[in-house]
Amino acid sequence: MLTKRLANRLTALIIIVLAGSLLNSGVAQATPSYLEGTDAGAVVFNPLQVNKISLQMSDSDYNSMRWPNVSWDNEGEWRETQMRFTMGSKTYGPYRVGVHLKGAWGSWRDITGKAAFKIKMDAFVDGQTFFGISKMTLNNMVQDGSYIHEVLTYRLFRAVGVPASRTGFADVTLNGINYGLHLNVETVNPEMLRRWNVTSSQMVKGAVPYFPDFWVGHESNFAIESGIKDSYTMLSTLIDANQLDGAAWWERINELADMKEMTLEWATEIYTEHWDGYVRNRNNYYVNFDDEGKATMLPWGTDQTWNGSFGFFESAGLMLNKCFASTECNEMYLQSLARVANKAKALELPQMAANVSAAIRNSISQDAFGPGLDAAEGSQSWTVWQLNSQQEILSSMTAQWDTSLRHVSINGVKRDADLVVTLEPGTRSVRLGVFPSQTFATTAIQPIGTFKAGLNAAHVRVTSADGAHTNTEKIWFYVLTKRSNVAKLSFATGKATLTASGKDIANALAAKYQGVNGLTLTLSIAKNQPKAKALLDQRSAALLSALKLNGIFPTKVIKTLTATGSTATLTVSGSYRN
Repeated sequence: MLTKRLANRLTALIIIVLAGSLLNSGVAQATPSYLEGTDAGAVVFNPLQVNKISLQMSDSDYNSMRWPNVSWDNEGEWRETQMRFTMGSKTYGPYRVGVHLKGAWGSWRDITGKAAFKIKMDAFVDGQTFFGISKMTLNNMVQDGSYIHEVLTYRLFRAVGVPASRTGFADVTLNGINYGLHLNVETVNPEMLRRWNVTSSQMVKGAVPYFPDFWVGHESNFAIESGIKDSYTMLSTLIDANQLDGAAWWERINELADMKEMTLEWATEIYTEHWDGYVRNRNNYYVNFDDEGKATMLPWGTDQTWNGSFGFFESAGLMLNKCFASTECNEMYLQSLARVANKAKALELPQMAANVSAAIRNSISQDAFGPGLDAAEGSQSWTVWQLNSQQEILSSMTAQWDTSLRHVSINGVKRDADLVVTLEPGTRSVRLGVFPSQTFATTAIQPIGTFKAGLNAAHVRVTSADGAHTNTEKIWFYVLTKRSNVAKLSFATGKATLTASGKDIANALAAKYQGVNGLTLTLSIAKNQPKAKALLDQRSAALLSALKLNGIFPTKVIKTLTATGSTATLTVSGSYRN
């Protein structure tokens, strides 16, 4: 299954010339898609579509969500709630879920204001998910008058290679009360990281009220979010390394952390003017330790971005200051800045701002808790000005450090350098061409060798035009494998109703088929029963509906009647490539 970290890169968006208002295009052209990922949950995170979430709980639970019963640092127990989710013309549910309020010092509101919510799908029903999602985070955006900061910021983080949340929008009601437009932010947890092919032994969070940094004795100021409980051993090891200096620090920190990922995270925080993250405020960040104990840093709380630039070489964070003092790390950071500038330009963020703003305009105008449409559009225009300003500043400043690749060509076809190239089963080699971002930079492709099934990497050495900066870029290839499986789903005799075990097998098939290519399903039942053809059609429809709910759409479906077999099962034969 293709769920590798780089599989979620985006191709460059359609470029549209802006005229007049910063948020209105002077040329009518197709709107690009901002959907990312091949997992079932991808459709939920579409920033160009406002979904609807309806929540209903008991009056006593509703009234319990008033201050001082709850507060920003006392979210309380999960309250049992019925949830319906409407996407387009389709309504899903009701689901029995758990709900409580969310937020911190600046954004927390109780139910008398514009509350933000967390939804736990399996709080009362074991194993329950929604499109594979176990927990939903609904931000109230009360500190972002534009409604678009997080959408833009998280997209840039993802594009440069930092695992970060996807986003969508939803109009939220609770007990029939309209709580307005919310941002549905993908929850940062091991479930999200698996989509990036990142393991997680433990995840900790730095946030209010302690604003923790990597100082000895400060371990307990970090909240353990998932994984190993009641142990800060890996964090302590990382903290100890940050008491070193110079070459000793650089050597040790490379053993304990993915410094390429971390410098990209820091560079993107600064580029997006994220003053409330690790770099400027030691707040709103996660540190994930993978199965080998290696650390990465992940962003959070990006609503207060794009409000005014600050220095690219100033930080309140201990680790980044250690990096500035290290020749090798500082060089990596400079090249990360160049990568961020390149990606921001390729993503056409100002046009994305215009497209998203148009998509949510009606919901903004109906948000009784919001600043109003005029104020929101003013904030959106200011955001676009900041986007353009940052691009102009950083692109010029980082040109000399740029050792990235703009494009590659695979067998003569030009592709984005960051996209995983999917190859047919049995492919052993390709013709690879590379195109550096910097004019007159030189490249050297290292011998690739023979491809194997699965993930393969080609290494390209890029040297800047002045010869002062070098970097090794990876081009990823995924060679598909032909696969097949057979399963039998049990139904009530003579009916199209799945049994409990049949539902379990259908869910297992949905998980198996996530992200596969060219899925062909052959569905069959025994013909030695009354109205066998009609029953085959009904049972096939039930299975296909269950798969569709999980984002599985077969390329081809074949339905057959067999001479023998049980009248209480549907045999499912799948063939696919992954």
